[in-house]
Formats: sequence, structure tokens, C-alpha cells
Amino acid sequence: MTSGVIRPLTIAHLARSLEARAGQSMEALRCYESLAALWIRCCDTATPGARLLREMTLRAARRLAAGETAVITPEFDRIPDRLTRDASLVRLPASLAVQGVECQDALALAEAWLAARRDAGPVLVAGVRTGGAYLAPLVAARLEAEGVDVRVTSVRPGEDLDVRDRRVLLVDDPPLTGRTLLRLAQSVPGPAGGEVLVPVFDPPDVQGLRQEGITVTVLPRERWQSTRRLQPDALSAYLDAHAHWQETGPAPVVEGLVPGRENSGLTPWPGVRRRSPARAAVRLTTSGGLRHAVAGWVPPGIFGDAARAAATSVRSPVVPATLAVAPALVVSEGLAPAAPLGPQPAPGKLEEAVDYVLARARQLPVESAVPGGPMPAVLQTVARALTGTDAAVAAPAAARMLQLLSALAPSLPDNRCETEKWFLDDAGRLRKTGHLAHTYRRDNELLTPLLDLAALAVAFGSNLDTVADRLARRVPGSRPWYAPLAVALLCYGTARGAQLPRTYNPQRAAETAVEAYRLQRGMAKAAEAVQRVLSDLAGGPETAVPGVVHRWQEPPGALVQPRLPFGGTAARPIGPGPTGEETQMALKAAARWAEGRAQAMREGDVLLLAPLKAPSAWDRDRAALEDLARLLPRPGLLAWCGVPVVTLGEVS
Repeated sequence: MTSGVIRPLTIAHLARSLEARAGQSMEALRCYESLAALWIRCCDTATPGARLLREMTLRAARRLAAGETAVITPEFDRIPDRLTRDASLVRLPASLAVQGVECQDALALAEAWLAARRDAGPVLVAGVRTGGAYLAPLVAARLEAEGVDVRVTSVRPGEDLDVRDRRVLLVDDPPLTGRTLLRLAQSVPGPAGGEVLVPVFDPPDVQGLRQEGITVTVLPRERWQSTRRLQPDALSAYLDAHAHWQETGPAPVVEGLVPGRENSGLTPWPGVRRRSPARAAVRLTTSGGLRHAVAGWVPPGIFGDAARAAATSVRSPVVPATLAVAPALVVSEGLAPAAPLGPQPAPGKLEEAVDYVLARARQLPVESAVPGGPMPAVLQTVARALTGTDAAVAAPAAARMLQLLSALAPSLPDNRCETEKWFLDDAGRLRKTGHLAHTYRRDNELLTPLLDLAALAVAFGSNLDTVADRLARRVPGSRPWYAPLAVALLCYGTARGAQLPRTYNPQRAAETAVEAYRLQRGMAKAAEAVQRVLSDLAGGPETAVPGVVHRWQEPPGALVQPRLPFGGTAARPIGPGPTGEETQMALKAAARWAEGRAQAMREGDVLLLAPLKAPSAWDRDRAALEDLARLLPRPGLLAWCGVPVVTLGEVS
């Protein structure tokens, strides 16, 4: 388990760790995951060493599939030297980092495929990078143990496979749309054809593949290791064998599951996304009496180190107290949300949230990045949008923004500063969940508490000026904090905004719409500030790119989609805001239009229209917005700011 200063999960760190343990015994899962990450990096960069690392990974997979818990680490001279200097962050598949798929599930997939085929010919197991490449060697090892002639490789769309006369088995993460798998399966050359092996949240997730004639082998979520572990009898046995309880005294005993909050992988909890890791609410019998807790999945192996460190290191009244830690579970105190934050929480609650972020940064510091390391991709995206240039020309702007983000020492970002994650308990205290989410998520490559602080402006309906003022009071010195927070908000919004359509849940339509609107509003203001900071780099005001677009006359591509505030069509100025009579007319018109189609949410001087239907219906509703514009007292009152917006007050 990680302790003290946490090192970013880089390729160089994994390579040096293997080098330091060369010839020594090492946990089999940790060795396998490390070798797989190095192999995938070589494949992604098309550099020498991939073949050797693939064979080393396959050997480790054989040992892991055979049930061995420890292996002898390969000699370091077989690991390419340049990997020990590669500062890029490990690309984590969502399936192994945050969704609940484990290595045992790859073995179960292989067994399911074998059960349907008694006479299996030669196969090529191709892991779709990134997630599928972590699973493919284990699938291959299990097939090989049953006498199947197996080769293993990895693939991305556009890459050629050396198939020869082998049937191709494509292994991947749980599919979202299945488009990538379909494209790959249809492009497999040779007469043997291709099949797909995937764990799934729901069998209908692969219906599109089957309709196109692709043979698919699935492992339903109820058979995943992480789901089965949370069954009552299995959970008790697992905790008895592996849990390290934080409090002294007799170990608690699982008395039973809380009705209505059983295993979320089988009975989804309200507000829990379908693709979230499984968890279960349990009753514990302790020396002090009955206690409610939540057993939540965290990744075993290297991907869960930071989450387990957070569980045992962070001490704060804001987050749930950790009761026990096990290799793939963390048991935390049960929290019952008593009230939402509301549109304008008391100012003291924002103060508590800022204190929590800064305290967490002190308790879980991160090793500083090596100077000259790769530029985070999200910063490159933001720099290109702000300067209106390509990546090469925007490089100085990205470097300047990275310098601004270094205003606070690196620390683990919480990555869960979202509106629905903060609430008040029955005693009126500010509480927060989600603090064990994996800290090296693919959409956030910046290890800085500034992103958490900037995200508070979204969660609390505040603004960056207020957060900057709170931060200045707590951090000595006269540094202006607004510009660093503005860069952080653009990075956070770029990542978070891109997730909203994918994770949209009609039951949480109102919260999603509010978050989308706050993100877009905050990003527009932040972009103006950062543009001023970058004006010298862009060549001065006379060469600056066009100003920030606060509102759109035409909506972007998705019905709920915040985005960097550039590239839209500027809405025509509408002059003064609506009069009192016009406001009432607008409210009535919006209510009539929204019936059965959207939920109208008041946020300050605007009315947000949150879509209630499934995403497949959004295109029709978007087109129907023209009808709403005709119903309003003035068509210009309808705008777009992440979601459809009806203006009720003065327009800025």
C-alpha cells in the first residue's frame, strides 16, 4: 500500500519499480499489471521492445491464471531502458480503474467462450487498447491451458492484424456503443473471421454487434468478481480473511445488507450511475452496537493504491470515515443525505469545502513532476481553443497555463467535486462522497488541488472571485489566485463537460442541467480572464482571437453539452431583459412547451430546460426548440449555455 508522498503513476515509475525488484518475489497481480502497462506503452508509441514485453506479460498472465499469488520479477535488462525515463502517465482503462472489472473476469470470459466451442482451432486474442490489452493475455493464458493454439496481440482501429489462418477474438472493456468493436470485427481479414469477448453491464449493450452478425461472448455484471464479492455470504468471508479494520478491538461482523441498498451491481441504487463500481450498504455488529456502513469496490493491484491511501490517510469530518480496507474493498461509514446543498448554500459551507481540499492536499501530497515532462493533453486542448491556433503554435500558451497551475504544490485531485456529491446530513453538516474515486482518471492528467477548488464554484453555485478570496485568506503571500483558478476551471470543465452526455441519467435531469449551465457560465468568464493573461503570447490585442461567446443562437451537437466557449454562433443582443409581464408570459410558455419533454429548473435569472427523454430523442427535441422561440414574448429570450436557457432577468 502506498504511504507518504504519492508518486504519479507513470511509465517510468513502473519500469523502475520492476528494475529495483529484479529477481525478487513480487505480488503476481502487481507484476502483471506493470508489465501490461509497459507493453501497451510500447504498442502505442510503435517503439522497439513491444514483442519482448508482450511475451513477459503473457508469462506473468500464465502464472496469475494458474492461481499463483507471487512471481519472480523479470531481470531488469529485459525491460527497454528508455521506459525508465518515460514520464507519461499510465493510461488507465475505465474498466479496471473505476468500473469494477478484474483479472478473474478475463478468465471467466475465456471459460464462457470455451464452453460454447468443443473443437477450437487456432486463435489470435487481440486486446483492444487500452482496456482490452490488460485483459487479453489472461484470456489467452486460460485458452492455452485448455490446449488451444493461441497467439496474443493488441490493436487499435486503423492498425493491421497479422491474422493468417487464425480466428480473431477481440477482447475489450464493457462497450458503451460498440462502434469501435464493430469496426474492428468487420475489418478482420481472412476466412476465419472475428468474434468479440467482453464483460457487459447489460446484455443489450452488445445487441448492435449481434444484429450485424458478429458472434459475441459476454460476461454479465452479475458474474463479475467485484459483484459476486458483495453477496452477503461472500462479503463476510472476504472481510474476515482480508480486511484491516481501522479501530482497535474485536473485528466487526457483517449482520446483513440494508434493504433497498443491496449490491448496486444487481439492484441499482438511486443516483448511482449504471457504470459505477458496485457497492453494498451493510449493517455491522460492533462492540459498540449496530453500525451502518458501505462496502465499495476499489481496484486491486496498482490501480487502487491511491484510493486505498486516501481511505486510510485522509482525516476530515467532511468525508465518510474509513472503517476497514481490503485489497478490493473499502468499508466506510454509512451516510444518509438529509438535504441537498440548494441553489445558494450558506457561505460557511463553501469555507468548509475549501478547507477540506487544502487539508487533503497536505495529507496526500504528490511527488513533483519531472521538469520537461509531457504536456497534459487537456491543457493542449484548452490552449488551442483560447489562441485559435494549432498545437505547435499554442505550445507557449499551454506552458504558461501549466505554470499558473503550479501555484499550489501538486496533490491528488479529488475528481469528484460534482454537484450531486456534496450534501448536508441530518445534523446539517457538510458531507461529501466519492473521495475514493481513482485519482489518475484518463480525463484529468493534472495533479493539482486547484482543479478541486475551481470545481467548487460549480458545485456551490458560486464564482471564481469568491473561491479566490477564500483561498487568499488561507494561503500566505499576495499571489493573485483568479488566473490559476480560471485555468483550472477550463481544464475541469473540458473534462467534465465531455462526460455529461455519456453519463446522463433522466432521473437526475435537473442536477445535470444545473451543472451544465454552471460549467458553461463559469468557463465563459474564466476564458476571458485567461485570454487576457495570454494576450502577450498571442501577439497583443491587435492579433487576439475573437472574444468569448457567452451564449449560442444555435445549439451545439448534443442537447446537454457544455464546451469551451468558442466556435458557437453569437446570439444577437436582445437589449434589456424582459419586463414583469413578459417574464410571466415566458414562464407559462416554457411550462407548456416542457410538458412531457423537459423539466424546467430555475437558476437565478434563467430557466433551464432539462431533457427528460432518452438521448435518442434529443435531436427531435432540439428541433422543437424553434416552436418554443415562437411561443416566447421575444424569440431572443431563448439561448443556449450548455442546456436550453430562457432568460427571465436582465441579460449581460
